[in-house]
Amino acid sequence: MSKTPNLKWAQRHDKVFVTFEHQNLTTVEVQFADGLLSIKATSSGEEFKLENMPLWLEIIPDESKWFKNDRAVVASLKKKDSEYWDGLTTDKTLKKFIKIDFAKFCEEEDPEYTGQVAMTGMDEGGMGGMGGMGGMGGMGGMGGMGGMGGMGGMDMEAMMKSMGGMGGMGGGMGDFDDDGEEEPGLDDLNPDEEPPPLEVPASAVKPEDMEEVD
Repeated sequence: MSKTPNLKWAQRHDKVFVTFEHQNLTTVEVQFADGLLSIKATSSGEEFKLENMPLWLEIIPDESKWFKNDRAVVASLKKKDSEYWDGLTTDKTLKKFIKIDFAKFCEEEDPEYTGQVAMTGMDEGGMGGMGGMGGMGGMGGMGGMGGMGGMGGMDMEAMMKSMGGMGGMGGGMGDFDDDGEEEPGLDDLNPDEEPPPLEVPASAVKPEDMEEVD
């Protein structure tokens, strides 16, 4: 007898993400219709089946995609209209199988929802929030810096020394020692001495890490 898969979901202004996580997934089928989603998968003799689940609103099937590996299936549904969904499905009997995907979740007023990521944030590409800096042209309004014009007669070496504490700006700019020599920055560190990367839970499945299926 087939089982109903447990799903997680999140949304953006133009897409809805649906994830079915399960180990050792083998045969997987996903089908889209204007307002329907179907999933069929097998794992170690178990069969999971979701047939014609009515979605909250309509989608564009031709612009929707799905991805898979042996641990999860992720569907990216293209919204037909950029409206906020109050739920994934209108079928109340299926709601017990559906949870919020907090790894991707954001509120409608969040900049991530519309793709306008805040300066302090990161988009999926890692540095999307820096786009508004416009080549650092906006530095003219940073207090006494006055577009760097307020530096007076200070030469470049003295200027860079005074900016030694701004090592986080740009490509690993380091601090300067008392002799004006640049100390090693991030780009000069031995990779073996860098702190280990944060571990990503196996459940944090991203579409870009998965195989796209036609």
